Amino acid sequence: MRQTVIDRSYETNANDPEYSNSFEAVAARVPLTPHRQTKRPRIEGTQVAIVAGPPGEEIHPDKYGRIKLWFPWDRKAKKDGSDTCWVRVAQSWGGGTWGAQIIPRIGMEVMVAFVDGDPDRPLVTGVVPNPANPVPYDLPANKTRMVLRSNTHKGQGFNEITFEDEAGRENQFFHAQKDQTTRVLNDRTKRIDRHEIASIGANRAVEVGGNQKHEIGGSMNTVVGGTGPMAMALMGAVQGLSGHTAGLLSQAGQIAGGGGPALAAFAGTLASSALGFLDAGGLGSREGVVADASPRADAGTALAGSGTGVGDAASGLFPLPGIMNTIVGSFKSDTIGVARAEQIGVSKVTNVGQTSLEKAGKTKKTTVGERYEITVGKAILSQTENHTMIASDKIVLAAPGGIIEINKQGVFIKAKKFEVKANSVNFKRGSGGKNTTKPFAEDCSKK
Repeated sequence: MRQTVIDRSYETNANDPEYSNSFEAVAARVPLTPHRQTKRPRIEGTQVAIVAGPPGEEIHPDKYGRIKLWFPWDRKAKKDGSDTCWVRVAQSWGGGTWGAQIIPRIGMEVMVAFVDGDPDRPLVTGVVPNPANPVPYDLPANKTRMVLRSNTHKGQGFNEITFEDEAGRENQFFHAQKDQTTRVLNDRTKRIDRHEIASIGANRAVEVGGNQKHEIGGSMNTVVGGTGPMAMALMGAVQGLSGHTAGLLSQAGQIAGGGGPALAAFAGTLASSALGFLDAGGLGSREGVVADASPRADAGTALAGSGTGVGDAASGLFPLPGIMNTIVGSFKSDTIGVARAEQIGVSKVTNVGQTSLEKAGKTKKTTVGERYEITVGKAILSQTENHTMIASDKIVLAAPGGIIEINKQGVFIKAKKFEVKANSVNFKRGSGGKNTTKPFAEDCSKK
């Protein structure tokens, strides 16, 4: 600041005193420092530093992603995050709430550069491995892998994305230590040229807002109530029925006269109770899929091999394509609001071990093109208000004591003994026949 005062009153009474002033100022919020007399220091190149932070912490950034460091040349470093200012960290991408975010963790070795060589403007440009913090996989044995692996904060675990580029072993490995969440705002398309193997340890829920469509070129096996070896154990409850069911199916195909060879082949597999189940090799591969072994050491290589084994074993589950096999361990319930239709081209076999009950609220109608057979071991009970039996040719009722036959010529009774007991018996002579094309019983029932 400079001040100048001039008083000319001693020269003449006409002149007033003169005063001039000039100064420089700085804002009050800025520390006032003296003018630099020496040249500002510069740091050329980069330096090695170690990420620092308070005791008990593993990650220590501020809201801008800056970190604290200590330098090996600082013999008095406290290494607790108080040795340096907050230091910016270079990222591969950065924008407004989007970009990359990888925060170097306490103990990592980093490379520090200085913007324009200014010691007061340090910048972490990268992280370098060392014997204390080695690379995720042994080198050079795994030199074809590109890896991004994290470490669970204050815990044991990791998340990982690994790309294996060895010819013939190419693989993408993804590991989620706990949860994996995917959100797709429009379409998701997935195409797998060979096998897909999925193993879920607990529950799975799928909700589809519109329609769902499945097409299977080969065959399908569904088991409810057990997995792996326990799935085959479910067959124990119906083991005795399998052979009988297979026989009925083969017989049905012979009666139908169509699809006989295919039905016979299918019936043979059904009788063995092995339909749709993995063989010993497939079960062994399955154990490799469901095993709790950590894939950290091999980037999922063993898991991928086990999955391939299960997929290969699944190729031989069925003797021919177009089979859908369903096994339910306990109960199966179908509830349909309006209607259900079944269309079966050749044969249908139902084998119930104990009891079969069926109820129709109003009407039940069965139409058979040629032959209808019912075989009952002990008794048939039919209860109704009106019971009409109509045959266009004849009706035969047979028992050890006699036969009653009704045909176009009349009613014929053959019996060892014929006895009638009634309060009133009325036999009328004459013809009961009428000139009609309808069966006698149907025509008379309307009179």
